[in-house]
Amino acid sequence: MRCMSDDHTHVQEFFGARATGWDRRFPDDGPAYAAAVAELGLREGGRVLDAGC
Repeated sequence: MRCMSDDHTHVQEFFGARATGWDRRFPDDGPAYAAAVAELGLREGGRVLDAGC
């Protein structure tokens, strides 16, 4: 049996096909994302690692 972590291409294919319209399909997510980023207190030149969900 293969684990999801063994082959990430299926995840890339799934989200790659949906990425173009994602923000249009889920417009209510934008404010939550903006609030979360604001709470990080990032400064210009700072870096963030998106580790996925």
